Amino acid sequence: MPGGTREDRRATGALLRRLRERALLTQEDVAERSGLSVRTVRRLERDGLPRARSTSLRLLGEALGLDSAERERMAAIARGTAEVAWSEWAGPSAPEGARTRDGLVRAHDALGQAEHACRDGREALEALIAGNAELSR
Repeated sequence: MPGGTREDRRATGALLRRLRERALLTQEDVAERSGLSVRTVRRLERDGLPRARSTSLRLLGEALGLDSAERERMAAIARGTAEVAWSEWAGPSAPEGARTRDGLVRAHDALGQAEHACRDGREALEALIAGNAELSR
């Protein structure tokens, strides 16, 4: 069966997710860089790569910054002719530094926005508590 068993496909979906996270990219980033839809990227991460086209695999490999050996390995896994060996895919981010910097900048910006929202929420809560304290007098 192309793509292997259901468990094999889930493992390849988990691999795709690991590669995306290793590259510090969101599903939206991968979709934009690959030209695939976000829906397709999500489906591939959820269901694996059972019928992924070679073109899609190439685009994903490029978007994730995989070298040619990693791309070939991912294609073999998608065809069901190789198993996922997690140790092969561990370690530091494979994409060039610019992609890693982009991911870090996005993460830093998101953290700043979250901190700002928490500060605003805390101030609103303090004002509400102060207002209630005055009303109860």
